[in-house]
Amino acid sequence: MNLTHVRKYQRFLRKTQGIFYKNPLLSLGLALPLVVIPSYGLTGTTAISAVMLVCFVPTVFIASLLRKKVSQPWRAVLYPLISCLLLIPSRMVVKNVSPLIFDSLGVYFSLICVNSLLIYTVEKVQLQKPSQALGFALRQWLGATMVAFVCGAIRELSATGSLWGFPVLQNTPHIPTAQMALGGFLLLGFFAAFCRLIHRLILYFTMKAGENAAGHGDEEDGDEVVGVKVLTIAEGRLLTGGCINSPRVERDAMP
Repeated sequence: MNLTHVRKYQRFLRKTQGIFYKNPLLSLGLALPLVVIPSYGLTGTTAISAVMLVCFVPTVFIASLLRKKVSQPWRAVLYPLISCLLLIPSRMVVKNVSPLIFDSLGVYFSLICVNSLLIYTVEKVQLQKPSQALGFALRQWLGATMVAFVCGAIRELSATGSLWGFPVLQNTPHIPTAQMALGGFLLLGFFAAFCRLIHRLILYFTMKAGENAAGHGDEEDGDEVVGVKVLTIAEGRLLTGGCINSPRVERDAMP
C-alpha cells in the first residue's frame, strides 16, 4: 500500500494542531460554556472571540517567557490574574462590536480569564520556545473561534432567520430553542460528530488512493505474480510471527 497521501494528511494535521487536529472544543471539550452560551448569534461570538484574543493569547505568551520560573501551583493563580488585568482594556474593544454586550455577557467575559483552556495551554507551553508558544496559542484561539462562529451562525439563522441582525430566511420556520443552552449543546455535539465523520472519510479515501496507486505501480512493473507473492509473504510473516518458511505462506505464494 502506498501511504504517501496518508502521510501528507497526517503532516497537515500536525501543522494545524489546535485548529483541525485536537481542537480545544470538539476534541478536548475545553471551555464549552464560552461557546454554548455566548454563541447564540454572531454578535456575541465576535465579542467573546475578540476578548479571548486580547486576554488569552498574550497570557500564554507570557507563560512561555517565564516557563519554569513559576512553580506549578502558582501558575493557576498568576496567569488567570494576568488575564484578568488584560480584560480591563478589552472592554474598549468590545464596545465597538456592541455597546451593551459587555453588560449582557459580563460573566462569560470573566470566564475567559479562568477556564480550562487557559490552564491547559499554559501547561503545554512550559517546554516550548516563545515563538512556538505564540503560534500554539493562536492556533488554539483560531480553532475555538472557528467552531464558535459556525455554531453562532447556525443558531442565529435557525432561531431568527437572520445573520448579524440582517434578515436572510424570512419565510422559513424558526426554531427558538436553537438560541437556548440546550440548542447550543446539541448543535456542538452533532458538529463534533460530523467533523469526526469527515476525518474518517478523508482517511478512507486517502488509503483507497494509496491502494490504487500501489496496484497501478504493480501493473506497470509487468509482473503481477511477483507482486502477489511479495504481498502474500508479507502477510504471512504477520500471521506466523515472522516465520518466512511457513508451509501456508509458501502454498499461498504459489502462482
